[in-house]
Amino acid sequence: MSEQSSATVHTPHPSNTSKELGLIIAFGIIAILLAAGVAAWKLGYFQANPRVAIVTWNDDPYWDLVIDGAQAAAKAKNIDLIIVRSQADVKIQTQHVRDLLDKGVQGIAISPNGPADQLAILNEAANKAVLVTFDSDAAIPQRKAFVGSDNYQAGQLAAEQIREAIPDGGDVIISVGSIDMVNGRQRRQGIIDNLLDRRPNEERPADPLDAPLKGTSYSIVATVLDNGDRKKATAGVADAIKAHPDVKCIVALFSYSPAAVVDAIQQTNNAGKIKVVGFDESDATQAGIANGTIYSSILQDQYRCGYAAIDFIADTLRGAEENAPIGVHFIPLRVRVLKSDNLTFLRADKMIHTPKM
Repeated sequence: MSEQSSATVHTPHPSNTSKELGLIIAFGIIAILLAAGVAAWKLGYFQANPRVAIVTWNDDPYWDLVIDGAQAAAKAKNIDLIIVRSQADVKIQTQHVRDLLDKGVQGIAISPNGPADQLAILNEAANKAVLVTFDSDAAIPQRKAFVGSDNYQAGQLAAEQIREAIPDGGDVIISVGSIDMVNGRQRRQGIIDNLLDRRPNEERPADPLDAPLKGTSYSIVATVLDNGDRKKATAGVADAIKAHPDVKCIVALFSYSPAAVVDAIQQTNNAGKIKVVGFDESDATQAGIANGTIYSSILQDQYRCGYAAIDFIADTLRGAEENAPIGVHFIPLRVRVLKSDNLTFLRADKMIHTPKM
């Protein structure tokens, strides 16, 4: 009787195979959910909304569109936004920043009133929160970004409008809220360098306030400062007109300035004799362009200014900007010219607001 060897083949039980496959699928789903959860956490979906503030340098209606943009960005990025319409006073704005830091805000967008005088508080803000400047910059190395126009180039563009308004040359007065603020100083210098036929140089030191600046065809005979006070602007420009009765054009560098200049021209019985070039698109400026009392105005992208400032802070807080170099970001905004021939188009295209009648 012979012995026969036999091999036994073990076939996995169907139920065991199903269990193993189920475990693999379950672990895969868990891994996917964990990865999605980590991504969602990084994007802030499971965290309390960051608190961020936007601080203006005064309470002019100019900031309405800026704040609209900031609110839109805050909604899009799940940010709790604190809006501070400050005043044209360094101490008041500084106290606003102090109060925000005491509340533990994680980001601040600010248009600084007096950067040199606010150095300490701005440095503290930059160390405790994400600091972004907008509209007007400050030389704070730790600030993350500046959002705004190239104000020197905007001044150069304003000078081209002056040349167009008075092509034969003449005396020019500059009306500006402050040259302690970077935007006012840079706009003024851009105008001066252009009208005096200098080579553009954004690093050129500011020309003095107390001496006429004479060029071949154009002369800057006065710079009137008003510290954000429209009545003071009107009175100062009226005095400058009386002191320089041959003035041909006045350039008004802040949002409220063109209307103040028009008032001064009317008060001194010079209506129709002096051209006005302004900045921004206030109701009064649009009305002046429509009726011919203002020649043109340099427009900034106010909505985009507010949107980009808050959007940048949100991305920085959530890591999207974590590898970006400190203090070198400039987020430039477009500038353009508002004149009577494009007023209706810019309103219809929502590039400027339509005044409430």
